[in-house]
Amino acid sequence: MRICLYTNTALPRIGGQELVVDALGRHFTALGHEVVVLAPRPHCRGQLGPRHVPYRVAWHPRFRSARWFVPWHGQRLADLHRQWAFDVVHCHGVYPAAYLAASLPALGGVPLVVTSHGDDVEPAGLYYRKAHLRPRYRLVLERCDAAVATGRFTEDGYRAICPRLRRLERIPHGVDTRRFATPVARPEDLDPSLQPGRYFLFLGRLDRRKGVDVLLRAFARVAARCPIGLAVAGAGAEQSALESLSAHLGIEGRVCFVGQVETARKTYLLQNALATVMPSRQWEAFPLVLLESFAAGRPVIGTRLPGIGDVIEPGRTGFVVPPEYTGPLEEALVEAAGDPARMDAFGAEARRTAQHYEWAGIARRHLALFTELAGRKRLAA
Repeated sequence: MRICLYTNTALPRIGGQELVVDALGRHFTALGHEVVVLAPRPHCRGQLGPRHVPYRVAWHPRFRSARWFVPWHGQRLADLHRQWAFDVVHCHGVYPAAYLAASLPALGGVPLVVTSHGDDVEPAGLYYRKAHLRPRYRLVLERCDAAVATGRFTEDGYRAICPRLRRLERIPHGVDTRRFATPVARPEDLDPSLQPGRYFLFLGRLDRRKGVDVLLRAFARVAARCPIGLAVAGAGAEQSALESLSAHLGIEGRVCFVGQVETARKTYLLQNALATVMPSRQWEAFPLVLLESFAAGRPVIGTRLPGIGDVIEPGRTGFVVPPEYTGPLEEALVEAAGDPARMDAFGAEARRTAQHYEWAGIARRHLALFTELAGRKRLAA
């Protein structure tokens, strides 16, 4: 099968959507399918091509506007289709990627599958901020052969925009369980204050939506009672403000900002944390960090939001607390810090849960959908 993964963003940028597209591309290729990833050329430097990944990568110029000249970028998708004759186009992002695919006459006989990663259907997203784009969103969801919901948040988002979906398929993101279960050596330059089992871990973008400020305020009260540390891994616009808040709270000696982490460094931090903390305050679609922590054998303390609360089993794989409130989060942190053996038991259960999300199985679920839709298109032709 020839599969086009058309995404609004791709590696070498690092984020959840980029990692999902890469994982699907790798697994589809390993299962014998031909894959091309098409994306706007990223701002960041770096090369992504056949020497670095097992699938083909194609770029087109970046979008300069959410409204104007968007259809012009569809020419690159049409050119690729003439070269490859895709059996399916799987778009990551309702707009603009899936809009271009849905608007191209050349793709009229090719199944179109759409996956939202949350930002395009969330209440502050483009659909709700830009009224002139709403017909384009609805066109995509009315025409696509299947909309893939990774969880309750994206499912509700689809239905709010377009109640007349042809088909909704529920397929979550996945995780490489072997990678995160295999012990790795401690990075030589890691801050010596971060000792195994003696720190909580936040891993993600440092922006307001992720609620790191709430975590710092809760941790400040915990640090006065427990000899525990906090590792904050990630980068973002809020980093300076969060570092200042840490100093203001008097916990700068107990909080370690380790920057953006990947590969073995990321795995080590996950495997050796007492627990991963996800204090998101607004929305989460289906965060990879949660599955990665589970696969690493560590529980998660997360807020009661779709995408987090739907996966954590309180009292078995972690704790679920209301967003925005420091009190319940503080209580969960204290309970975790006071009972490491229980956290190990939660972690063992979390690792068993992660096995249900192995990427190989998730990729096969996508392929089964693609095969069915392609067969229907051929019969209808």
